[in-house]
Amino acid sequence: MIFVVRTVQGQPPPHDTSVRIVLARATPALVAVAPGQRDVFCVGAEDGPDRLRAEGWNVVALHDGWYADDEGGGVAVWGNGRYWEVRVTPFDVIAQG
Repeated sequence: MIFVVRTVQGQPPPHDTSVRIVLARATPALVAVAPGQRDVFCVGAEDGPDRLRAEGWNVVALHDGWYADDEGGGVAVWGNGRYWEVRVTPFDVIAQG
């Protein structure tokens, strides 16, 4: 399952051995609440988001769609976060789960 952990400037990404970071980007301006906010795309078990929330992290569920990164690529998500691909462009896959 893929999800986003939204961090604030200077805050490290979550350190959980069952969660793998696959991409990070600046939080889009429309949803950012602080300067320098980052979206850290994480992959883990279905209980991963709940565990991180319990630790105080801001976890955002992903739905089917395209989530652009800061360099022209991004993440394609479908199956309500169960399936995903990191892409260098909307069409060129570099990693998938």
